[in-house]
Amino acid sequence: MKTFGLVVPLFDEEERFPEFADLLLDFVSEHPPGSELIFVDDGSRDGTAALVERLVADHPGRPVRFLRRPHEGKGAAVAAGLRASTADLRGFCDLDLSTPLDQLAGVLRAAQRVSALAIGSRDLAASRLLRGEHPVREALGRAYNHMLQMTITPGVVDTQCGAKVASGAIWEAVLPHCRESGYAWDAEVIAIAAALGIGVQEIPIDWRHDERSKVNVARDGLAMVWAIPRIWRSARTAAEVTQRSAAVPSGTAEVFDEVNADKLMAADRDHWWFRSKAAFVSTALRRTARSSDRDGWLVDLGAGSGGVTALLGWRPDRVAVVEGNHALVSQAHGMHGLIGLQGTTDALPVADGSAVVVCLLDVIEHLDDPVAALAEATRVLAPGGRLVVNVPAYQWLWSAADESLGHVRRYDRRLLRRQMATVGLQPVIMTHVFSWLVLPVWLKRRLAGAGEAELGLDQASVVIDRTAMVLTRLERALVGRIASPLGTSLLCVAVRTDEGIRQ
Repeated sequence: MKTFGLVVPLFDEEERFPEFADLLLDFVSEHPPGSELIFVDDGSRDGTAALVERLVADHPGRPVRFLRRPHEGKGAAVAAGLRASTADLRGFCDLDLSTPLDQLAGVLRAAQRVSALAIGSRDLAASRLLRGEHPVREALGRAYNHMLQMTITPGVVDTQCGAKVASGAIWEAVLPHCRESGYAWDAEVIAIAAALGIGVQEIPIDWRHDERSKVNVARDGLAMVWAIPRIWRSARTAAEVTQRSAAVPSGTAEVFDEVNADKLMAADRDHWWFRSKAAFVSTALRRTARSSDRDGWLVDLGAGSGGVTALLGWRPDRVAVVEGNHALVSQAHGMHGLIGLQGTTDALPVADGSAVVVCLLDVIEHLDDPVAALAEATRVLAPGGRLVVNVPAYQWLWSAADESLGHVRRYDRRLLRRQMATVGLQPVIMTHVFSWLVLPVWLKRRLAGAGEAELGLDQASVVIDRTAMVLTRLERALVGRIASPLGTSLLCVAVRTDEGIRQ
């Protein structure tokens, strides 16, 4: 029998939680050992969190966990819970059990039978409305579903029913492409699943409306409509990434194989781009510094040969770089005098809570599971420690250069902020940098031929070098003071908040 992880999002549910909590816990307890109920609090302002903590404390040994998060929206809360679950099958439902538990069980059985995203539907021939919505609310809901069918979810008659179940593998394929954080997330999940070639199976259910629903028809309805173009772009990007991955031969070298490692070692301290990046990062560190950090450790993950790390202005005897390539680790120690450790971003050879600063500079865009790397980086951070992340910005700048660099994605603020929140990190600086590169990069990538894929580490002319460093000095004055909306990279400093999954 497969285990089942049920995620229930919560926001200001102090009134309704006692009514439904025990029913949900009893339902999950009936499933095989290893099944779990995960309540995810989306930054409630009332006493919801205290009620959940009391439930967990009053039921030791029962399969219930609690995840607290800053307020981002229902979609972000559910996604965090699905990522946290380790069950074979994972799904979610609303606290008010608008989809009764016996009906959710039917959706679960469908997910067990077929490799597809199984979703409850209120609009199939065999569906029954036990208690309907107000006619205006129902009409607006149907109009929204018609819009979705004509645009991003053709053939799916009900995207918004709060009962969806799929295997862990399906969620792990879909969630990295999701960017919506509110109620539009349900439609986005379906659109991306379809774009990835994952089947979507609608299951007729009995359903009852709860008049205490948190959905505001005017405010949330408009937000969901405005999200349709974004979801269309996310689904298209997901399909393109999948096609590119399928086209890459299995023997293709990693970005920093031995040849590319040599190029990186020759450039990562001298090339203006690396020096500019180091200037932006060191400025961000200085403007978020604590006096207690002075003698603490800085750990740079995926640091290459340590050229950028050496320019950050940290005490060399308190710096460690972690890199998977042995030649780069040796270079970091031999040339820059840094402690070099060989390891990977998902299994760091560093003790828990041992660093006051952890850097992931142009790393997570290469990873299929960036959240796992962020979680491992958070493990290494001391309480109150800072994580510094730099990533390429704007998906619309995607080109063959990203493919040659081994990028999986480019970032926007929404996506990076959501991934940070998933592992208990609170951004204190989030700004674009390299604003003066946006136009030339866009022109080069759109007007130049495909050419030969390369890392782009060739040494620039003296004029370009000097100009770039002057522009860097001007722009770094804004880092930590103004959140710039323009730049080819997105720089973030986040603080560990210690709000994670609580047993």
